[in-house]
Amino acid sequence: MHVFDDSEQYHVHHGDCIPHMLEDMPENSVDFAVFSPPFPSLYAYSDAEGDIGNVDSMGMEAAVHLSFMFNGLAKVLKPGRAAIVHVCQIPRMKRSGGVGLCDFRGTNIRLGERAGLVYEYDWSVRKNPQSQAIRTRARELQFAGLESDRAKQRGTLQDYLIKFRKPGENAVPIDTNGQVSRNDWIAWAEGCWDDVHETDTLNTAAAKSDDDTRHICPLQLEVIRRCVLLYSNPGEIIFSPFAGIGSEGFVSLGGTSPKTKKAIYDTRRFYGCELKPEYHQQALKNLSLAIRQYSSVHQSSLFAELEEAAQ
Repeated sequence: MHVFDDSEQYHVHHGDCIPHMLEDMPENSVDFAVFSPPFPSLYAYSDAEGDIGNVDSMGMEAAVHLSFMFNGLAKVLKPGRAAIVHVCQIPRMKRSGGVGLCDFRGTNIRLGERAGLVYEYDWSVRKNPQSQAIRTRARELQFAGLESDRAKQRGTLQDYLIKFRKPGENAVPIDTNGQVSRNDWIAWAEGCWDDVHETDTLNTAAAKSDDDTRHICPLQLEVIRRCVLLYSNPGEIIFSPFAGIGSEGFVSLGGTSPKTKKAIYDTRRFYGCELKPEYHQQALKNLSLAIRQYSSVHQSSLFAELEEAAQ
């Protein structure tokens, strides 16, 4: 069964992804999933009751939300296919009486396995300590702590890309068709990606609303590009249950990174869910932009080939 009409290049459902996956989306309908779930207590995304970001700590309530999400993901993902979940470890909030870190990475792995997915690997993505200290104001990273009491100092909180796979035989093997070279794989097979620009993201300013209490944090476009090239074939459906401003779809549809100028030449299709109206509207704009960019680049390449052939 298909998750949306064959004539559509993309679709973003406006609403909660959990009931949509569990009740509306067909089983075995998406080829690859890549997404960043809301981080409980760390970022506020909307005031919706079902928004995981509004949970005050990484306790039972957050785990229940995430467990339903993973159950839905296990349902819609095709057998033998992969999902990449982007997470980081979460500082416990002092306002809640906590200290140290919550093991958000481990929670996602355990819940994914409980839903029937196979945990196969995770990459780490390097973060710059100075920029993280400035952005998060974490005293544990600041020079003031270094010069007063180093017992509380720690390093940066790296990002993790958790790879799950749904059990079963993959009916359509993934052939990169030259899109991933051996040199690419030598670099990408490294356990830590230290060459991803932290600012390689879509512009978030247009999606913010007056009631946003903390900034949104889209996934880097190069991370998405590598994952899509590695784990999907051209024309297949890429899924994000937390589409945000549409970063995963932008890459899948051939959009060009403003930072690196990289893009996928053989495009995919995209299906996403987004709860917040402002993000949903911005996602649609970004996906439309990706289509226009791809058409422009593709036409320019075609004209260049025709001119070269005529000479």
